[in-house]
Amino acid sequence: MRKKGRVSAFALILILALICAILLITAAAVDNQRTYNREKAVTPTPSITPRTVRITEAPGQPTLSPTPRLLQVNSVGLEVKELQERLRELGYYSGDVDGQYGGGTRTAVQAFQSQHGLDADGIAGESTLNLLYSAGAQRFVATPTPSPTPETAAMLTSGSQGEQVKKLQQRLADLGFYTGKVDGDYGKGTRQAVTVFQSQHGLDADGIAGEKTLKLLYSDQAKKVVVTPTPEAIQVLSGNLPLLVNKEHPIDANFVPAGLVDMSKYCDSSLVKIKYQGTQGVREAVDALVEMLQAAKKDGVTNWQVSAAYRSVKDQQSIFDSNVKSYMNNNGLSKEKAVSATRKTVADPGTSEHHTGLAFDMTVPGTSAFLGTKQCTWLHAHCWDYGFVIRYQKDKEDITGFLAEAWHIRYVGKEHSKVMQERNLCLEEYLELAK
Repeated sequence: MRKKGRVSAFALILILALICAILLITAAAVDNQRTYNREKAVTPTPSITPRTVRITEAPGQPTLSPTPRLLQVNSVGLEVKELQERLRELGYYSGDVDGQYGGGTRTAVQAFQSQHGLDADGIAGESTLNLLYSAGAQRFVATPTPSPTPETAAMLTSGSQGEQVKKLQQRLADLGFYTGKVDGDYGKGTRQAVTVFQSQHGLDADGIAGEKTLKLLYSDQAKKVVVTPTPEAIQVLSGNLPLLVNKEHPIDANFVPAGLVDMSKYCDSSLVKIKYQGTQGVREAVDALVEMLQAAKKDGVTNWQVSAAYRSVKDQQSIFDSNVKSYMNNNGLSKEKAVSATRKTVADPGTSEHHTGLAFDMTVPGTSAFLGTKQCTWLHAHCWDYGFVIRYQKDKEDITGFLAEAWHIRYVGKEHSKVMQERNLCLEEYLELAK
């Protein structure tokens, strides 16, 4: 009996110890939960900020932004060419299929949008493009003119057709501005004649026969054409001009060029090295670059590298700020002087040609030297033949606003680059001829 009593007492002690342990564990859990809830209330959940993302990226590589499906004035590239071809096929467009979204392309898009019940803003957005390339796209139907009097026409431009255009062409021909057929089709020749008429009469030379242009054209104040000693100026007016981006002509912060391609994937790595993965350029300009480097290879000049191409305004801001900081930390300059020093070699955000996707910095892999290399010599002699120009030349610094950059080339198209080479003109000088 004594032995059995001892066992019962021992069992009771074990049960009491177990209950105490459970109570202690439960109290600790409750205390931990209270601590967690208290800390959660004062400490927000960490989120991935742009700064966090930037730190995790590979250093030196540009940040890429998705390209929206949107074509508008100043867009360039293959997608614009396809747009122009489709609009021409349907009868809305009669200008050059040159891949440059100018006034004529915008007017054609507006006509298409108006005829299809869309918002006629001249911007080829998602809904416009979907309808344009669908089976539901209608051919152009000219709107009947309510009055045969030419002065009452609100606007005539590329794509316009009919008697109003015929009368316009005949009047321009009488004054010596137009030498083409009087066929009622507002095409390239008519646009050129209107542009020259406007230029010589102090009007905005946009090639669009608006109310002011028509009123002056049919008045006694209209003068006969004056042949200028610079035929190149008239030649320039006949087509879409290259896009100018500099300190006086900044680009819109939201501008994104059409037709961007990933050069790392698009270009043959045996022909040219793309320094940073994901570097983008406008397809038309990249195609011209590849054609040029293939010609260089035939001449025995290889080992090319593209160090920079398209940059967003945000990327340019990061580069600019980094240079300013470097001048302040390494050279002891004040912020004002550091900014001034940076602007000699780095464009302010919004004023860089790299925003266009048409500019490339050409270098030699493994070295920072380019001036004086065989690649540099070949590039300066032959780039003009493929639609490129040396954008910042040594003797044009006061005009361009930048120090000479032997490595920086800009695609403008062969019809423009050859004239610029022959007359030794930088882009600013060349475009001045069109005024």
